[in-house]
Amino acid sequence: MNPLTLLELLGQPEFQTGLAVGALALVAVLIVRKAGWLLAWGIGAIAALAWGGLLRWSEATPEWGLPVIVLTAVAAAVAFRVLMRHVPAWSAGLVFALWVLGVWGTVPDTERAAVVMGVTAAMLPALWPGLRVRVGWEGAAVAIGALGFVTVTDGAARTASMIGALGMVGMPVVAAIASRWLRRGQQLSAWWLVAAQVVHVIVSGRVAGQMSEPEGALIVVVLSALVTGAGLAWGVPGRHAPSSRR
Repeated sequence: MNPLTLLELLGQPEFQTGLAVGALALVAVLIVRKAGWLLAWGIGAIAALAWGGLLRWSEATPEWGLPVIVLTAVAAAVAFRVLMRHVPAWSAGLVFALWVLGVWGTVPDTERAAVVMGVTAAMLPALWPGLRVRVGWEGAAVAIGALGFVTVTDGAARTASMIGALGMVGMPVVAAIASRWLRRGQQLSAWWLVAAQVVHVIVSGRVAGQMSEPEGALIVVVLSALVTGAGLAWGVPGRHAPSSRR
């Protein structure tokens, strides 16, 4: 991902719209902490997309887009609930933020992705561990539903990009499943979780998401999720206890 592209993003109206709405969501989640970071992000993203007139389906969006969004949101919500038992909640928030970055870097049309990048940039400070903001797995379905909408609309021009971007949830899902085999009291390393997501996002976005055949993209995403997710849970468990702020 070209750093100059990130700098250009800062000047885009869509990013600035997301940044403004995200700043409001940041204030809200700092005041009403029980709401949770993920829920505030999801509501902020939907509001920013609506404000920019982008809360609409692309004509090129495939028919299977909506059911895939629903399945992804449900699977991710369950995965985040499990993971938050084994890692500090802020690291789960960073995993989601990396997913947003990966979507923006993968889909061919970034109009909507730029909006959610703005929301994410504004809300990142709330994940600072010292603030002890509740991340809240309950809001994962709303947040990932909004991100899924962005993925299938901005990625409609290249099917492999949708598979690569949606498949970025694969590492958290596999890690959550594999964590069932952890010994009692054993925890995952928060930073290894983030590092595993970095690797999986890069492979899913820059390899699978750029392929011409969707079948090949799916194979790459699944293999990456299995290696990073299972490797995290079975190979590099941490020793610290997770934060109680979920």
